[in-house]
Amino acid sequence: MQTFDRLLDYGEAVEIILKNTPRSSAVGVPLSEARGLVLAEDLVAKFDSPPFDNSAVDGYALRSRDAGAGRVFRVVDEAPAGRPSKKKVGEGEAIKIFTGGVVPEGADAVVMVENTSGWGEEFELKKPARPGQNVRRSGEDVRAGEVILRAGTEIGAPEIALAASQGYAELPVFGRPRVVVLSTGSELVEPGERGLEPGEIYDSNSYALVAQAQEAGAVARRLYAASDDEGTLRSAVEEALSEADVVLTSGGVSVGEKDLVKAAMRDLGVEQVFWGINFKPGKPLFFGRREGVRVFGLPGNPVSAMVCFEVFVRPALMKMAGRREDARRPRIKVYFDEMVHNRVGRLHAIRVRLLRTGRGWRAESAGAQGSGLVSSLTKADALALIGPGAEVRPGEEVEAIVLREEVLLGQGARM
Repeated sequence: MQTFDRLLDYGEAVEIILKNTPRSSAVGVPLSEARGLVLAEDLVAKFDSPPFDNSAVDGYALRSRDAGAGRVFRVVDEAPAGRPSKKKVGEGEAIKIFTGGVVPEGADAVVMVENTSGWGEEFELKKPARPGQNVRRSGEDVRAGEVILRAGTEIGAPEIALAASQGYAELPVFGRPRVVVLSTGSELVEPGERGLEPGEIYDSNSYALVAQAQEAGAVARRLYAASDDEGTLRSAVEEALSEADVVLTSGGVSVGEKDLVKAAMRDLGVEQVFWGINFKPGKPLFFGRREGVRVFGLPGNPVSAMVCFEVFVRPALMKMAGRREDARRPRIKVYFDEMVHNRVGRLHAIRVRLLRTGRGWRAESAGAQGSGLVSSLTKADALALIGPGAEVRPGEEVEAIVLREEVLLGQGARM
C-alpha cells in the first residue's frame, strides 16, 4: 500500500498548481461567439469613431450664427442616415437631417424638430441654437490607433458593440479550457438507468464537476467508465488525456488497494506534481501533468470533490482562460457568533451561510460538515477557512471564499 507524500499546505498547493498551469493559446473567434471570453491581445481602433460629424437627433442642420429665435429657414435638401446631402448650407438655409445623418458642409448645429414650427419646405425656429448643438463630432468616441480594449478584458455586450463599430469580425481571445471528467468506480450507476443494488450509488460527482467546469467557462464533458477493471480504466484515462486540457477524476487517488486511477495515469506518462494536501475536505488530492494536459485526481466523497474543485481546480481554469484566478470568487472577512473549533491538524473549509450585519458578514454553519453530505452545499454561501487546531472566538474574523457572489449584492444570505 502506498502512503501519502508530504502533505502540502493550502497556499503552497495553489501556488504550485498555478505555476504549472499555462494560459490557453490565443484563438480568433467570431463576434457572435466571443461573449464571456477574455481578450488575449490589445484591440486598436482602426479609424476615428464616429468617422464623420453626425446628427444626434431628428431635425434641421443649419448655421448657428443665423439661428435666432423667430428666424424663418428654407429647407433645401435632406440628409437621412447613410445618404449624405451634397448641398452646402448657406445663410437662412437648412437641411432636413435624421439621427446618424452626416452633418452637411456649412452647417455647425442641428436643431430638434420640436424646437421649430415642424416639418415642411420652410420652418420658423422657436429657440436659438449654439455652435455644435446636437452634433456628434468625428473621433469624439475613439481615435484611430487608440487602444480601445485591453488584453485581459472579459468580453460582454458593450465590448462586442465597440469592436463591431470598428469593423472587427472576430476577436483574439484565450480559448476555453477543454475539460474531461472521468467517472470511475464499479459501484456507480447512471442516474435514471435502473434501481440500486446493495453497495451501489448513483453517479453524482461527474455531473457536478461538469457543471462546475462549465460555470467556470470551460467546455466540459463526461467520460463514463464505471469499472475497477485496470484495462477499462487505462483506456478511459488514455482517451481523456488525448482530447483534454484538463482531466478530472473523482475517487481512485487514495491509499487503498483498489485505487487504480493514479496508477493508470502514471503508466500513461502523467508526471505527479504532488499528492496529498493539508486540507479538509480533500486530503488525497492529486495533481499531475502530461505535456499540455493538467490532471486533477479529486477525492471520491461528493463534498470533498466539489470543494476541491472550487479551491484548487477553478483557479487553474481561470488562469487558462486569461482571467484572475479568484474571478467571481471574492475573499471576504467573516465572523461567527459562537466559538468554532478545528480539532484536526488540517485547514478546514467550513460550509457557511452569510448574513450582512452592522459588524460585517456573519457566518453560520450550513449544516453538518460531513464530506458526503451534499445538501449542505446547496445551502452554503461561502467556505470559511479555519486554521489547523484553531479555536475561533465569537466575533473573531476569518477569511472566507464566497461561492455565491450574488449574496454580496443583496441584503444578506438566501432564506
